[in-house]
Amino acid sequence: MRRPFCLSSVYLLAVLALSAPFITASPLAPPESVPEDSCAIEAVDPALLGVWHRFDALAEGDRMRFWFFHEGGFGLYRYGKVGLTNTHSFDYSAQGGVLELTFRKTGERRRVPYRLEEGGGRTWLVLDDDPREAGGARYFKAPAAATGAPCFDVPEDMPRATGSEGPVLSASDRIGGRLWGEEVRYATGGMGFSIYQLQPQAIDGRGVGWHHRGDYDEWTTETLTYRQRGDRLALSFPLRHDGLETAITVTGTGDDRTLHLAEDPRDFWRAHTYRDMGPTFAGAAAPAACLPQ
Repeated sequence: MRRPFCLSSVYLLAVLALSAPFITASPLAPPESVPEDSCAIEAVDPALLGVWHRFDALAEGDRMRFWFFHEGGFGLYRYGKVGLTNTHSFDYSAQGGVLELTFRKTGERRRVPYRLEEGGGRTWLVLDDDPREAGGARYFKAPAAATGAPCFDVPEDMPRATGSEGPVLSASDRIGGRLWGEEVRYATGGMGFSIYQLQPQAIDGRGVGWHHRGDYDEWTTETLTYRQRGDRLALSFPLRHDGLETAITVTGTGDDRTLHLAEDPRDFWRAHTYRDMGPTFAGAAAPAACLPQ
């Protein structure tokens, strides 16, 4: 059976979470042999590497489209709005001014001429035969500052506010700063997932996060905010203007924990149990490359 994606699953989850402003990915050590879940790296143009934006997206709800090219020969095409996007993964090679793209979900193959131009203080990637934009389009390179911002993690013993937000939660009861996921293998191949990525709550009790849903070839990402008070969780999804408060149960200790939602707002209010997949990507092992939104 084909593996869900090339490279390690930890690195994949970091790439999957590109919608977060500052997310880190563990560096890839040179392998001694080709691992089972790696794929052959085709020719890659170094000038193409990085994130290329279609729009100057800034505020929640702004249009967003970008191409991301990784040196390992895989990439992402993301489109939608800031806070609610869809992502397609692909393999590629680039040489002689021609991109060879293979979209992993559908197997669609495209041969796309490209060129780089300078203008307005920016470097532009021009695709006259853009496979996702009728009539072609051009994209500006994300500045180096956008990919080199410092990353940090919030200590487990950081004090929490008391009072209106409720009592201080013990480390075993906190759900912030973690990835909570549910995965299922399809009989037709591949693996589907639903993942809540929750950053640590701020001192006023508010936390931000993202919900990822799909499989490891295509998935949606939606911004959310949350507040946890004991065994109650309030979730809000700003772009769809909906939310809910649900009972939750956290069981287990350390990294061996589960989070049970009595009503999951992203599966028609059906109960779901998510396993603790590890810390969210704010402070992975250094050196790390922070990725932009």
